[in-house]
Amino acid sequence: MSMRIAALMAGLVLTGCAAVGPDYVRPATPIPGHWHGTTETGKTGQDLAHWWKAFHDPELDRLVTEALAANLDLKKAAARIVEARSQVTYNAAAGLPQLKASNSVNRRLNSFSLGGTGSANPAGGFFGNDSQISNILQAGFDASWELDIFGGIRRSVEAAEAATEAERENLRDARVSLVGEVARDYIDLRANQQRAAVTRANLEAQTETLALTRERLRMGLVSELDVAQQESQLANTEAKLPGYEAAAKQALHALAVLLGREPAALFGRLQREGQVPVADAEPWADLPSELLRRRPDIRRAERQVAEANAKVGVAVADMYPKVSLTAFLGLQNLKMTDFTPVGKSWSLASSVSLPLFNWGKLAASVEGKEAQRDQSVLDYQSTVLNAFKEVEDALVSYAGEQKRRGSLLRAVAASRSALELASDRYRRGLTTFLDVLQTQQTLYQDQNSLVESEAQVSTDLVALYKALGGGWEQAETQ
Repeated sequence: MSMRIAALMAGLVLTGCAAVGPDYVRPATPIPGHWHGTTETGKTGQDLAHWWKAFHDPELDRLVTEALAANLDLKKAAARIVEARSQVTYNAAAGLPQLKASNSVNRRLNSFSLGGTGSANPAGGFFGNDSQISNILQAGFDASWELDIFGGIRRSVEAAEAATEAERENLRDARVSLVGEVARDYIDLRANQQRAAVTRANLEAQTETLALTRERLRMGLVSELDVAQQESQLANTEAKLPGYEAAAKQALHALAVLLGREPAALFGRLQREGQVPVADAEPWADLPSELLRRRPDIRRAERQVAEANAKVGVAVADMYPKVSLTAFLGLQNLKMTDFTPVGKSWSLASSVSLPLFNWGKLAASVEGKEAQRDQSVLDYQSTVLNAFKEVEDALVSYAGEQKRRGSLLRAVAASRSALELASDRYRRGLTTFLDVLQTQQTLYQDQNSLVESEAQVSTDLVALYKALGGGWEQAETQ
């Protein structure tokens, strides 16, 4: 039987054989019909792929673009995809015929006994009285092929392909997280810069009040207690400034590292004070069912289930017979200097191995792979539920912080008016200095809270877009 016929027969056998083990079915999970945190569910046209552009901040756009191009974690995730793809090729090659060159040189002694007792061999000669040394040079090709009759190799390829897809989703998830982290750190930077600005403005106003109080003391209109109280107020306000400045620098460090640069690389570019980015449009959430299609961590978890399911098939296939074909085709020479072949050399063989008794090793392997698949199913379901929770939490937080911000806007306006009134009454001697101190403190607290709330509104919006899985599609088209 020639190798061509053997290969043809093997191909026919493989065509009619299904792979053993369970075929993959996507795990079922309950999906809510709508979000409870918003009434805007199901609208279309929202550009989640470029969600950060809703802030209309060119510097934020630039930071996101640079981070997607240079972030080290993204590069590492991309390298893992290459590694996973190589495993697909490695596993697929196991199911294809293997061919390698085979060369050998043998030196052989052949002895022949004539059976007599002549003078040359009086004892009859155990090694014989006629010896011949020959050289055999053999060169050719060895071929082998393990027939994947029961689909173990196909299941291993299926597992490797699912693992590659999971790594691809891992890269996408890393992109989503990276864009969200860049936006959060940028908001944190601008918020701390604004807190510092509010503090400096209050320091300036409180310094003027202190000067006024000292002048009134000199004129004998107030006591030293008023001066001491204002000095204390001024010192307490001043003590908050270094914390805000340090937090802004730390946000700059974090942004630089996300961009794959040294921590101080962005100081010259971003240390100048800027406004907290605020989106100009209200967001909405797609239907919950869309989350399964969009979020990379859910897609990754689903591919990990497919990988674990295929590995069950690999373990099951190990319990079935393995059929291998081997062949050799080459030439032989008797002398190293004689390149004229004296003959052709070939061989063809097949082998079948079947596990009979292994102390339950193979059955235990199948059981273990099934348990790993069940764990991955539970991980997938948990990932889906947590994703729903993250969206609901983000919607609730965003809506609540919007209301808080509106209240704080009114509070700042009222506190500013109160301070003006208290200061005017104090100058005319109609009220005590305590009223001025209290209104100063209240205004400063309200202004700080407003900056904090504005930053939190934007941060909650970032959390919502991240929970919806936005950002990775745009990154793949750059």
